Amino acid sequence: MKSGIEAAQTSYNDFPATGIGRQPDKASLSSQTEYHCQKFSIDTSDFMEEANAIKELDDASPPIAANAHQASWDKVELVASADLRAELATNKPPEGAYAWMVIFACFISLMLSIGINDAYGVYQQHYQLTEFPDESTAAISWIGTVQFLIMCLGGVFSGFLCEHFDTRVLNAVGAATMGVAFIAGSFCTSVGALMATQGLLYGFGASFPFVAGTSIPSQWFIQRQGLATGIALAGSGIGGMWMTSATSALIESLGRPWAMRVTGIITMVAVLAVSPWMRVRLVPNRSERIIDWSLIKEQRFCLYLMALIFVIAAYFGPFYQVPSYSVVVLHKSESWGSNMDTLMNGLSVVGRLSVGLLADMVGPLNLLIANTVLAALSLLVFWVPFTAVGTLLAVIFLFGFAIGGIVSVIPVVAAQVFGLARLPSIIGMLFVGYFIGGLLGVPPMSALLDNVGHRTDYTSSIWYMAMLPVCALVFLVAMRFTITRKLRVKI
Repeated sequence: MKSGIEAAQTSYNDFPATGIGRQPDKASLSSQTEYHCQKFSIDTSDFMEEANAIKELDDASPPIAANAHQASWDKVELVASADLRAELATNKPPEGAYAWMVIFACFISLMLSIGINDAYGVYQQHYQLTEFPDESTAAISWIGTVQFLIMCLGGVFSGFLCEHFDTRVLNAVGAATMGVAFIAGSFCTSVGALMATQGLLYGFGASFPFVAGTSIPSQWFIQRQGLATGIALAGSGIGGMWMTSATSALIESLGRPWAMRVTGIITMVAVLAVSPWMRVRLVPNRSERIIDWSLIKEQRFCLYLMALIFVIAAYFGPFYQVPSYSVVVLHKSESWGSNMDTLMNGLSVVGRLSVGLLADMVGPLNLLIANTVLAALSLLVFWVPFTAVGTLLAVIFLFGFAIGGIVSVIPVVAAQVFGLARLPSIIGMLFVGYFIGGLLGVPPMSALLDNVGHRTDYTSSIWYMAMLPVCALVFLVAMRFTITRKLRVKI
């Protein structure tokens, strides 16, 4: 049985044409409501409940199409005019074999850009315990933090460049830069030099496939948009999973320098190979501004941005600290700690893939809130009070699944709640949130471990880590209340 909104969208073409991409007039909509309810066997009480929720959204924030109703109509408008816009970029049809090749290219690009960043915990463990034992944990953690921060900051500018230049060329430039960064880093023997190569240069190169890989998939699918996006984004989790194990094995067998050279060569070759398929289907609206700061004036967007900042701040903590925690606190081997990171990345893949199905069932914003609750509980209930292998495994299973779903559903929520019309500007602002979240995450955790825990007691660091998703949850719930206070409405 279809909901009222879904039926209205499905039957859009039944209305008299009023121009490409235009909504049917209110008189037509009103006169045919009863007909469509009968046609699709809609429970009118459910229809009215969703209609009331829509009205609340419309009344709450008319400015930037910041409501699910407008987002729905934006999607109908995009579908109605997609064929005309597509001719300007490519004659390849959506949903077809070529579209799945694009998804595969995005999958590989994200696997070897975000995936390598997710696997930094192995390098953190090696630097902290073997190569630079006299350096502070905070200083070492800045290598991976700079990598992520530059990726996000570069993502803001990369998004602007992707609107003006061929994404296939930009993806290839990113591939070459990532490879050069890791090969150059293999010759570095100090934390500062590694911060410049493995951190800054790699982060800049990875920003191109990061932006392209997350923004292109939704253009090539209409009916399976959530599934296609979830598969593409799962590449980052799968990359983190196998790169963690591969990096650990390479460092153990060949040493850190050659491990970085092998990684750099594989990354460069693989991402270059798929770059010809990293193409947009729709010609983007070319903005003259890199970031649309006017979005900050919208209350609902500010709440979402604050929630995003705290979610991203919480994201990397467990991935960076579990390997060394396993050695220092649980007295396990370094390979065991790396395997725990691999397991957590694997579970994040499951979380990412589940988004396509669960978001359609409960609504993307509801799913984001539920996963944030799960992430917070996993840290507060199982990691804060205990120092046992079993409870750490519980953290890895629950947090890994939850955080994978969170990062995958973030752009879906942005599209539904704020509309597709200004999505490029919104994504640019979200990258600013990623950047701030990166600053609030691992560096303070590592500083607490150094200065309060003296590199052996992780309690203060874990407490800080656990409170981040709690803060995100507060802002997400507040944002949902600006849309509707009804709990059973799918948003």
